[in-house]
Amino acid sequence: MVEKKQYNGLDVVKVLLAVAVAARHMIQIFYPVESKWRLLIGAWLSNLAVPVFFIIAGFFLFRKVEENDKEGGKKAVLSYCGRILRLYFLWSVFYLPIDYLNWYHGQDKNIGTAVIYYIQSFLFSSTTVQLWYLPALMTACFMVWLGYRKGLKVWQLTMIGGGLFFVGCIGDNWYFNQQLPKGVYQFLMGYVRYFMTMRNGVFYGCFFVALGFWFARTKKQFPFLPMVIGFVMSMGLMLYEVIHCSSTNMVFSSAPAAFFLFAAASQVQIKNRKLYPRLRRMSEWIYLSHVYFFHLYVWTARWNPFPPTKKGITISILIPMMLFSWCMAYLSECQHFQWVKKLI
Repeated sequence: MVEKKQYNGLDVVKVLLAVAVAARHMIQIFYPVESKWRLLIGAWLSNLAVPVFFIIAGFFLFRKVEENDKEGGKKAVLSYCGRILRLYFLWSVFYLPIDYLNWYHGQDKNIGTAVIYYIQSFLFSSTTVQLWYLPALMTACFMVWLGYRKGLKVWQLTMIGGGLFFVGCIGDNWYFNQQLPKGVYQFLMGYVRYFMTMRNGVFYGCFFVALGFWFARTKKQFPFLPMVIGFVMSMGLMLYEVIHCSSTNMVFSSAPAAFFLFAAASQVQIKNRKLYPRLRRMSEWIYLSHVYFFHLYVWTARWNPFPPTKKGITISILIPMMLFSWCMAYLSECQHFQWVKKLI
């Protein structure tokens, strides 16, 4: 029996990027406006995470589709999308106490307005800052697979996704959308009024999931060193874009940076160990649960031995978050705690 290939380099990258996302949200809440970390992590490094997550998800999903091509991978895709939808419902329920507290301590106490806004957020964005990724991933995977079932080639799916990503980057960033013709800008504002954001599966996820599909299909071997050089150059371009175009969410140059990082990390040969699947699960726990640790820090501030400085806040939030995620990933490996796997 041939041993299934493990992509341990991707597991390492994934956990590092999950920490970057948690750090981004922590910095946005707790760090002063003038902090350099708002630029370096909050707007630069962390914006690499979601594109890479989309590519990784598309890569592994469409490898299964290729293996079950007799039915166009229908079972694999619907099963995956169903799992993501269940996770979105589950974690939305987990965050209901936080949603209630945010509403209770907010200025608008109108229950009807809050319910309507919650439903709109749940359907078109998310009710909690990081959960938008789940419906976006589900939408993107389904759309790419549907295009594939309808006869589109992988390069065509990538080109269409790239066009949608271009439109999303323009629409998401005030630096660009302020330069649009008046009629186009008004149409964009009408879209945002109802659909809230372009950072979703259509305008963000499709392109990177299609790239993952392309990686799953291609037989090319990517030399490691040129991919690393391409990644470093793309990250330099990404920093320039973030500084000069005020891109904080959808960044044009995150596309080549994510491409080169995935290509390089997928070529890394590391001896298989239990550590790497554990890091993979740990990354998912970090991504999904980290907002609770912000509130835990606030609730326990009076007993916290660390001063409320940037360093003290970072230690107080990220260390417990990583320990918790490691423990949950470890527990899921134990026979009596297999149910823990269903939470991520």
